[in-house]
Amino acid sequence: MSKKWHQLEKLDHKALKKLQAERERAAKQAQEAEENKRKMIIGGAVLFGIVVLMIFARIMHSRSASLARQEERAKMLFSRISDFSGKVEHRNIGTWDRLNDKFEFDKEFTYKTGEESTVTVQMQLDNQVKLFPMSEMTVYPPTLNDTENKIEKEPVLLTRGELTAAISLDGRGVLEIEVADVVVVGASGLFKVIYDVEKGKGEVVVKNGLVEVGKKRGGGRPVKVSGFYKVTFGEGEISTPTQASVIQYDWR
Repeated sequence: MSKKWHQLEKLDHKALKKLQAERERAAKQAQEAEENKRKMIIGGAVLFGIVVLMIFARIMHSRSASLARQEERAKMLFSRISDFSGKVEHRNIGTWDRLNDKFEFDKEFTYKTGEESTVTVQMQLDNQVKLFPMSEMTVYPPTLNDTENKIEKEPVLLTRGELTAAISLDGRGVLEIEVADVVVVGASGLFKVIYDVEKGKGEVVVKNGLVEVGKKRGGGRPVKVSGFYKVTFGEGEISTPTQASVIQYDWR
């Protein structure tokens, strides 16, 4: 009887030990699961922080790039008075003011000259337009490409009188001079645009290089005019190029 009792106690002890081991194992697994969960939470938080930081850095970089692009585009709008003589008046809007100093401008400005007076405007791409005595022109800010920091057009309006345009290497095909009902595009070289507003007629004379003269409202191909040739325009018509005696004109 005592032997059986001893055997039962031995079995109970083994069962208790096994149960205790299972409990310890379960507790350890629970602890490990909790530790893994904590590590996952910390890892997720760190990863989230890194993603947020990357997004923030990208936003700041994009904003910085956008600001730099805007600043660069703003600089590209400037032209400047490189030279003037005699009585020259100018205005943005409103009344006329006497031009007393050279200056840079990024807005539309109109210039008019008196007798024996001239004014020269240097554009952003180093194209130059010189207005001769008793003349008037308007210089507009350059037209920029929508997506690139690139000048597509440097527009000028000759209202009356005479101007000489000099095309730089970087400014080829960019300077566009509107006069009456035609548009003159300077592809290269040195040329003149002259317009008699009272007669409604004018001429484009090319000393060297190449110029295209087309109708402002379209219709027909632009007329190409090369060195030592000229065309006349008026009443919606553009003549065919004829030889020009360029020494008769003032190219200073």
